[in-house]
Amino acid sequence: MNCEQIQPLLEAHHDGELDAANTLAIEHHLADCPQCFARLRNLGDLRTRLGNDALRYRAPEGLKGKIRAAVESAAKAEQPATPTRVFWARHGWSAAAAALVAAFVLVQVHPGRQDDVLLAELTSSHVRSLMVNHLTDVPSSDQHTVKPWFDGKLDFAPPVKELRDSGFPLVGGRLDYIAGRPVAALIYARQKHFINLFIWPSAPGVSDPSASARNGYHLVHWTNRGMTFWAVSDLNEKELMDFAGLWPAEP
Repeated sequence: MNCEQIQPLLEAHHDGELDAANTLAIEHHLADCPQCFARLRNLGDLRTRLGNDALRYRAPEGLKGKIRAAVESAAKAEQPATPTRVFWARHGWSAAAAALVAAFVLVQVHPGRQDDVLLAELTSSHVRSLMVNHLTDVPSSDQHTVKPWFDGKLDFAPPVKELRDSGFPLVGGRLDYIAGRPVAALIYARQKHFINLFIWPSAPGVSDPSASARNGYHLVHWTNRGMTFWAVSDLNEKELMDFAGLWPAEP
């Protein structure tokens, strides 16, 4: 695929709506095209900003009454007849109100779509790190080398663990960009497989690991001590859950 073919597909790719073949073709192109990659990153940043609670405004008092009055007035002017119109009219609403209700429902289910977008971003970043041979910025199996490397590069200090004795040796770390912000990516190995562990700040609290899958990859998510963790790999779900279990909740 070239840039001209990629551009119309970037939004669908960002939303996780493409099949596996097109997803891999686009990832291959993004690995060598900084312009298209920058546009994809801008899409993620835009969606994050639009989801900001600061953009929401409380409707002024009296707006509900004005809307109801306008709807009732429109209902009287509508042509009578269809069962749908009769139903809404009996309840003081016009067919136009049905569209408003439908729009409200779509807004309410939007968070689920945001989750799909995040899974797509995480999976894409994992695949991209393997395709462009850019698995690490700091290759090291020593947590005392990897952890301080992030100092000054992120606005938080990611926890780093050496897990060689448990069968998951540390390979190194790198910077990545997920959900509109820079994040830490720790790389662990399991035989011939790699695990990308993405870490960034979250609300305080602890949640147990939960697994999901996307395009043949497994993802495990948990939170702990104000950090959110996402482990992504082509490992089977059990082994990835075992990996997550090595990060117990800490007081």
